[in-house]
Amino acid sequence: MTPRSIAANLNRLSFLKYFTWLAITGLLVITLGLSSCSILNPASFEMVGGDEQVFVLLRNEEVGNYQIRYGGRNQTDLRSLKVMLGGQILHADVQQVAILHEGQEIVLEGDGTLPAGSQIVLSPGDEFEVKVTYLGQTPGGNYMYGFRIGYGDDPQEEPQDLISEFDFSIIVE
Repeated sequence: MTPRSIAANLNRLSFLKYFTWLAITGLLVITLGLSSCSILNPASFEMVGGDEQVFVLLRNEEVGNYQIRYGGRNQTDLRSLKVMLGGQILHADVQQVAILHEGQEIVLEGDGTLPAGSQIVLSPGDEFEVKVTYLGQTPGGNYMYGFRIGYGDDPQEEPQDLISEFDFSIIVE
């Protein structure tokens, strides 16, 4: 190898090292940026408790109570709430859903929206209770795995699915 080819190889190697370090630094900055966004924007709602098992007699009603905390950074309006049930066959139907917030109980419409003229304003850290009335249809079990919550000023905004970390069962006997 001639001195000129050795110098050219060294130049290429330092050029590659420079771009490798630049790419690694860029990826690191992007990763840190994305992780800080997820820290700054935590999930808006969190399940904090509820009835782990609700026993419903066949063709009878029973109420399950669940507690939710709003963890957003600003006040928001609660627009809708739908119960998400799971199982191969639904043995229980949701008859009624009511929200208890600041001593006021509001029964939701059949589609999960607030009745006309009612409003629920949530502040950061507010907790509210969801009372779900189940009707036992056939013997068996289902699980309540969360809620679909509509909130904010824009009714076109997609509701947030709140998937529970708890095991909530509805048993029809």
